[in-house]
Amino acid sequence: MEKKIIAPPSHLKWLDRIDWGKLAKITVGLWILIQVVLIIVFWNVDQRSDQGAYLGMAADYFSRGSWYPDIKELYSTYIWAPGLINMFIAELHIFGSLKANYFINLILNICILWNVWFLANRFFSKRAAYISVILFCFTYSNIMAVLPAGTEIPFLALAISAFSLCLSNKSIRDLMIAGILLALANWIRPLVITFIPAILLFMYLNKSKASHYIALIVPMIVLTLSFGWMAKKQLGHFCFQSTTSGVNLIMTANDKAYGGVATSLFGDSTSSCHIKDAKKYTYIEKDSIWKARSIEWIKEHPIKFAGLYFAKIAGLYVEDSWAERPIIGGDGFVDKAAHGKADKMAIIKRVLNMLSKSIVYYVILCLSIISLFKYRKEILSDKGYIILICILGTLATCIFSVTPRYHYPFLFALTIWAAYGVDKFLIKREAKIHS
Repeated sequence: MEKKIIAPPSHLKWLDRIDWGKLAKITVGLWILIQVVLIIVFWNVDQRSDQGAYLGMAADYFSRGSWYPDIKELYSTYIWAPGLINMFIAELHIFGSLKANYFINLILNICILWNVWFLANRFFSKRAAYISVILFCFTYSNIMAVLPAGTEIPFLALAISAFSLCLSNKSIRDLMIAGILLALANWIRPLVITFIPAILLFMYLNKSKASHYIALIVPMIVLTLSFGWMAKKQLGHFCFQSTTSGVNLIMTANDKAYGGVATSLFGDSTSSCHIKDAKKYTYIEKDSIWKARSIEWIKEHPIKFAGLYFAKIAGLYVEDSWAERPIIGGDGFVDKAAHGKADKMAIIKRVLNMLSKSIVYYVILCLSIISLFKYRKEILSDKGYIILICILGTLATCIFSVTPRYHYPFLFALTIWAAYGVDKFLIKREAKIHS
């Protein structure tokens, strides 16, 4: 009996007429234009939250002719993104203004986009790469992230570029540059640890020479140690990265924890987050106190901590409007809502606002989940290196307190896998048309 061929849905014929390369180029042009317009509109808007603090610290250090951190930070709460703050200090030395950071962010954002195209084309296909670019450019956070003076864009630009350079697996020079980029990324944000296993696994399975490992690792270690020695000279303590693990752990390992960033608890004398006379302790001592209290609480409440861990995975990916908050406002709202300090109507408005700005993000999540499930056997192929970064990053991040902003370094991987699912759908559709 002859097998009946099912024709593809006629209402999707418009898909067959799309020139994905041309559409991607037009989308990128509009994406860049929108970011330039946003920079102009928000040029004189003061930044809030962590981002505002970074800029204020950079201005203070610049005025004192110093680099971060110095002895002034000995009794601070923690050492905070030293690579980023020093980048801002350097901007003040070179440009005389922190406004230049808007355009640096724009350039680095374009760099991230190029890497997304390169990785999708390298592991999947050219059409998947074009679709990845389109999805990336339509994602709200990837448009708005150019504005906040945060760790997100500089960290990811460095880390993803290092990852791409390592894929050549041929050039000693490229591997040395990758090692330098990884050290710089780690100086900004210690999350680089999630990229390194994927890089080393790729090198191992592709039978890299010993000289390749040396070319990658030695510059990374030397530069990292240099950052630590520079800090020791000024601060008196060896410090090569942020020291926020203690503060981020205690926020999710206490009786009032809900899994998110709960900074209000540090002023609550009934909470284990609070340290009486905290200013008497160095940042190292405070970090040790928070870690000790956290470990003790986890030992006493292992089931609750495990429950919070899985809840944090959902909290990490719940929405994607985070990039606007340092500019437009709304930071700290979830903390207030979780502790009963926000009314129901305000919560409903906030949820609707977040949902409306996360539509493309939700499409990417759905497409990537479907794609990963349908083509799960391919995760064990070269295509799996990208999603490995996402998996390791998620697992590591959810040990500590989370906020939707923290999913940003892994979203590129989900975007590429979502695009792959669309590409496979189009391949099957074309096969039916021509059969």
